[in-house]
Amino acid sequence: MSTSPTPVLERLRQPEYTGENRCLPCTIVNVAIAFVMSAFVALIAFPLGAVVFVTSLLAIYLRGYLVPGTPTLTKRYLPERVLSLFDTHPVEETKNDEEAWQTVESLEYEKEHAVDPEQFLLDVGAVGPCEHEEDLCLTDEFARRLDTRLDSAGEASTHPEEIASLFDTESDSITVLDREYPAVKIDRRIRKWPSEAALIADLVADRSLREQTERWLAVPLTQRLGILKSLRSFYERCPRCSGEIYLSEETTESCCRTYEVFMIGCRECEQPLLEFNPSDLELRGDETGVQP
Repeated sequence: MSTSPTPVLERLRQPEYTGENRCLPCTIVNVAIAFVMSAFVALIAFPLGAVVFVTSLLAIYLRGYLVPGTPTLTKRYLPERVLSLFDTHPVEETKNDEEAWQTVESLEYEKEHAVDPEQFLLDVGAVGPCEHEEDLCLTDEFARRLDTRLDSAGEASTHPEEIASLFDTESDSITVLDREYPAVKIDRRIRKWPSEAALIADLVADRSLREQTERWLAVPLTQRLGILKSLRSFYERCPRCSGEIYLSEETTESCCRTYEVFMIGCRECEQPLLEFNPSDLELRGDETGVQP
């Protein structure tokens, strides 16, 4: 009977610093340290240098780092602009991330068919002036549409078939990823949401807008996704558990850094609907046309 080394390796693995939690800056720094250290040893005894390098790579693979304290030091001393390049916190893509994936044809379509998001929602009767404040609120008609769909939404509401329709694609092109937050792979692209509540909110709003107006599907996909994301801030009850919606400022930690975010979330089921940097409030309005 053979004994597999896998269980032994798994006991040595540190999940908090490996897999999706791996800090890429830490990994790069530690691999560089391993290379320099191995090269120095190789000057004395070449075979020993190779052993040191392989052992170091194995340690980095299993533990996430070679030198203890690297994750803390990386967060503390690497510039913010460098850390942001490697960040893996599951906050959704920005407009620039979307543009990087678009084809020439989709960019041309977007330029030709782009809408002013706020004016579009006003024109189709999805939002209107609030009754008691100078802001925008859901119209009674559209709020009823959302409520009706939320009341009838069940487990099937987040099936690949429903998600596929959100992205104008076929369900067989959708691969559901095993992550702590909802994420799917569409062709070679990964789409993600901060929670199941956020995914349900987007699916329900998308279906409601399809019922509200035929103009919705003519809006470029990138803009539709941005509009749906902003509409999450209009929900008065949690799309997942019907609990209370609240706004808070929290400290969020990713693999590479710690930063402050505003979060609109569900109090009862403790799921975020929307997360954004406080300094980006006006930018969000520029991109989507709708303020939270």
